[in-house]
Amino acid sequence: MEAKIPIKKPSLIDSLPNNVIEAEGAINALLDTNFFSFMNFIDLVFWWCVDVLHVWGDLTGLGYNLINILIFILLQPTLILLFFILWIFERSRRRGYHGQ
Repeated sequence: MEAKIPIKKPSLIDSLPNNVIEAEGAINALLDTNFFSFMNFIDLVFWWCVDVLHVWGDLTGLGYNLINILIFILLQPTLILLFFILWIFERSRRRGYHGQ
């Protein structure tokens, strides 16, 4: 399959701004629309995560609140502490090899 090169210049090229400030403004205007806004994306991800926690709570019978506590109050800090301890242990173990 061959890529076809357009014979004449697309009209879109003429509508592009010819300096950086105008181009930046056009890009920001596109990004500021409700559909593509960063805050809408964050809201979408947040509510999707809430829905996932509700489903896990329903599946396990523990409920949303308890699943939330188990994950973010117990599991996450425990994992952070475990990986920190493992990192310290590995760092001290490797330091012994460098001295020999």
